[in-house]
Amino acid sequence: MSSDKKNEIFLLEEIVKKNFVSKYKDSVLGIFWTVLSPLLMMIMFTIVFSTLFNRNIENYPLYFLCGWCLFMFFTNSINASLNSLKGNKNILQRTPTPKYIFVLGSILSEFLNLIIMMFILGAVMIVTNAPFYWSTIFFAIIPILSLSLMITGLGLILSIACVYYTDIQHLWGVISMMIMYASAIFYPMNIIPEPFYSYLILNPLYWAIDQFRCFIYLGAIPKFISMVNLVLLSIIILILGIIIFKKYEKNITMKF
Repeated sequence: MSSDKKNEIFLLEEIVKKNFVSKYKDSVLGIFWTVLSPLLMMIMFTIVFSTLFNRNIENYPLYFLCGWCLFMFFTNSINASLNSLKGNKNILQRTPTPKYIFVLGSILSEFLNLIIMMFILGAVMIVTNAPFYWSTIFFAIIPILSLSLMITGLGLILSIACVYYTDIQHLWGVISMMIMYASAIFYPMNIIPEPFYSYLILNPLYWAIDQFRCFIYLGAIPKFISMVNLVLLSIIILILGIIIFKKYEKNITMKF
């Protein structure tokens, strides 16, 4: 391995550590918020919505948390990516550092948070006496990896776009809220009437959440075509993100 590659890997590790630690800097509870936040949301949504969907959703806490974990990974990674270049402009202006590392480091730090949330998910399954479907549970890595590829592609695109158009940060707050309500995180998809149902199922984040629930919550295998579609879409978005990032990264420092 060349010295340049070693330096890049070292820099990536340092960025991941910095982002992961700084997220909880000056916080009394620190990293415990990674545990407490999804639990509080789960309790709140369970109290409010489990009575509404009591006949439709068995083990509502687990149903909700399966969707919430992936949604938070998605939205937090994009949020971190948006400011990954602008937030490190002093470094980028002074050194010829590979710019993609800052985007990738932001996403990897959020992936660590996702791993922690997976342990919380397992604890909730134990507490609620949910069955562990060992024949399918390990396949849940498929939608997680697909979503990770998609996030990386979107992160590369949006990190560049945010340098040129700062308003994207404010716009993303609205878009992420719309995505949350369109991903069937806290309600069953079968309550959505036509023609809205046909539009909502076009949401790729819903695909990932639905497949993840199949493996973890239902112990079932999703339709093969749906898994293929998610993987292919994620790869396309990743390739598109790399192309766009490569095209515009040379002019980034002039836009700061």
